Amino acid sequence: MIIKKIEYHSVHSHLTYDIDEADIVAEFGSIEAFEKHFEEESDDFWEFVSQFDYDREDDWFSDRKGGYDVEWSIED
Repeated sequence: MIIKKIEYHSVHSHLTYDIDEADIVAEFGSIEAFEKHFEEESDDFWEFVSQFDYDREDDWFSDRKGGYDVEWSIED
């Protein structure tokens, strides 16, 4: 018999980008112009940021607190 368990978790992913200010100024002309694009989450902002790598830290808070739903089923 195959028994299947599905856990429904919530996670917050923290993505940290370390972008040199010279690269920002080269692309947007100034830090202030970049900050405007940042606030608006413009297409230019997304395209620029997607070029860079990031550090990722996941916070599986539902697992940490035991606050997730579980569903069991028997497979045919």
